[in-house]
Amino acid sequence: CERLPFDLPEAEEELVAGYQTEYSGIKLALFYVGSYLNLLISSLFVTILYLGGWKSSIPFVENFIQNISINYGINESFDVLKPVLDIFTTLSKSYLFLFISILTRRTLPR
Repeated sequence: CERLPFDLPEAEEELVAGYQTEYSGIKLALFYVGSYLNLLISSLFVTILYLGGWKSSIPFVENFIQNISINYGINESFDVLKPVLDIFTTLSKSYLFLFISILTRRTLPR
Protein backbone atom coordinates (compact mmCIF):
# COMPACT_ATOMS: atom_id res chain seq x y z
CA CYS A 1 0.00 0.00 0.00
CA GLU A 2 2.85 2.37 -0.75
CA ARG A 3 1.00 4.11 -3.55
CA LEU A 4 -1.56 6.88 -3.78
CA PRO A 5 -3.49 7.84 -1.58
CA PHE A 6 -1.84 5.67 1.07
CA ASP A 7 1.62 7.25 0.74
CA LEU A 8 0.73 10.66 2.14
CA PRO A 9 4.07 11.27 3.93
CA GLU A 10 5.77 11.49 0.52
CA ALA A 11 5.84 14.89 -1.08
CA GLU A 12 6.65 15.96 -4.62
CA GLU A 13 10.20 16.87 -3.60
CA GLU A 14 10.82 13.34 -2.33
CA LEU A 15 9.81 11.71 -5.61
CA VAL A 16 13.17 12.46 -7.24
CA ALA A 17 14.80 9.87 -4.98
CA GLY A 18 13.82 6.40 -3.97
CA TYR A 19 13.27 3.09 -5.64
CA GLN A 20 11.14 4.51 -8.46
CA THR A 21 14.07 6.43 -9.89
CA GLU A 22 16.93 4.13 -8.84
CA TYR A 23 15.63 0.88 -10.28
CA SER A 24 14.30 -0.06 -13.68
CA GLY A 25 13.28 -3.22 -15.46
CA ILE A 26 12.86 -6.38 -13.45
CA LYS A 27 14.02 -4.81 -10.19
CA LEU A 28 11.31 -2.15 -10.36
CA ALA A 29 8.77 -4.80 -11.35
CA LEU A 30 9.67 -6.81 -8.25
CA PHE A 31 8.81 -3.80 -6.08
CA TYR A 32 5.39 -3.58 -7.71
CA VAL A 33 4.83 -7.33 -7.45
CA GLY A 34 5.70 -7.12 -3.75
CA SER A 35 3.27 -4.25 -3.32
CA TYR A 36 0.43 -6.14 -4.98
CA LEU A 37 1.24 -9.33 -3.04
CA ASN A 38 1.06 -7.26 0.13
CA LEU A 39 -2.35 -5.98 -0.96
CA LEU A 40 -3.54 -9.51 -1.81
CA ILE A 41 -2.39 -11.03 1.48
CA SER A 42 -3.89 -8.18 3.50
CA SER A 43 -7.20 -8.57 1.63
CA LEU A 44 -7.19 -12.31 2.39
CA PHE A 45 -6.57 -11.54 6.07
CA VAL A 46 -9.42 -9.01 6.12
CA THR A 47 -11.67 -11.53 4.39
CA ILE A 48 -10.90 -14.30 6.86
CA LEU A 49 -10.93 -12.15 10.00
CA TYR A 50 -13.77 -9.71 9.32
CA LEU A 51 -15.87 -10.83 6.35
CA GLY A 52 -16.58 -14.38 7.42
CA GLY A 53 -13.92 -16.14 5.36
CA TRP A 54 -15.31 -19.18 3.60
CA LYS A 55 -18.82 -18.89 5.05
CA SER A 56 -21.31 -18.01 2.34
CA SER A 57 -22.94 -14.60 2.58
CA ILE A 58 -26.00 -15.89 0.74
CA PRO A 59 -28.18 -17.93 3.09
CA PHE A 60 -29.05 -21.53 2.27
CA VAL A 61 -26.57 -21.92 -0.62
CA GLU A 62 -24.75 -24.77 1.09
CA ASN A 63 -28.01 -26.53 2.02
CA PHE A 64 -29.32 -26.08 -1.52
CA ILE A 65 -26.27 -27.73 -3.07
CA GLN A 66 -26.35 -30.53 -0.49
CA ASN A 67 -30.06 -31.19 -1.16
CA ILE A 68 -29.48 -31.32 -4.91
CA SER A 69 -26.62 -33.79 -4.50
CA ILE A 70 -28.71 -36.00 -2.16
CA ASN A 71 -31.80 -35.92 -4.41
CA TYR A 72 -29.86 -36.96 -7.49
CA GLY A 73 -27.88 -39.64 -5.64
CA ILE A 74 -24.50 -38.03 -6.10
CA ASN A 75 -23.73 -37.42 -2.44
CA GLU A 76 -20.01 -38.00 -2.99
CA SER A 77 -19.84 -34.95 -5.23
CA PHE A 78 -20.82 -32.70 -2.33
CA ASP A 79 -17.57 -33.65 -0.60
CA VAL A 80 -15.71 -32.22 -3.58
CA LEU A 81 -18.09 -29.37 -4.33
CA LYS A 82 -18.13 -27.88 -0.82
CA PRO A 83 -14.37 -27.04 -0.66
CA VAL A 84 -14.58 -25.60 -4.18
CA LEU A 85 -17.52 -23.43 -3.11
CA ASP A 86 -15.63 -22.35 0.03
CA ILE A 87 -12.53 -21.37 -1.98
CA PHE A 88 -14.68 -19.50 -4.49
CA THR A 89 -16.45 -17.64 -1.68
CA THR A 90 -13.18 -16.65 0.00
CA LEU A 91 -11.60 -15.49 -3.26
CA SER A 92 -14.68 -13.52 -4.30
CA LYS A 93 -14.78 -11.69 -0.96
CA SER A 94 -11.08 -10.92 -1.13
CA TYR A 95 -11.51 -9.75 -4.74
CA LEU A 96 -14.20 -7.37 -3.52
CA PHE A 97 -11.79 -5.93 -0.95
CA LEU A 98 -9.03 -5.72 -3.60
CA PHE A 99 -11.42 -3.88 -5.91
CA ILE A 100 -12.34 -1.39 -3.19
CA SER A 101 -8.68 -0.81 -2.30
CA ILE A 102 -7.58 -0.28 -5.90
CA LEU A 103 -10.63 1.88 -6.62
CA THR A 104 -9.79 4.04 -3.61
CA ARG A 105 -6.17 4.27 -4.70
CA ARG A 106 -7.04 5.31 -8.24
CA THR A 107 -9.89 7.73 -7.61
CA LEU A 108 -8.71 9.77 -4.63
CA PRO A 109 -6.00 12.24 -5.56
CA ARG A 110 -3.50 13.48 -3.10
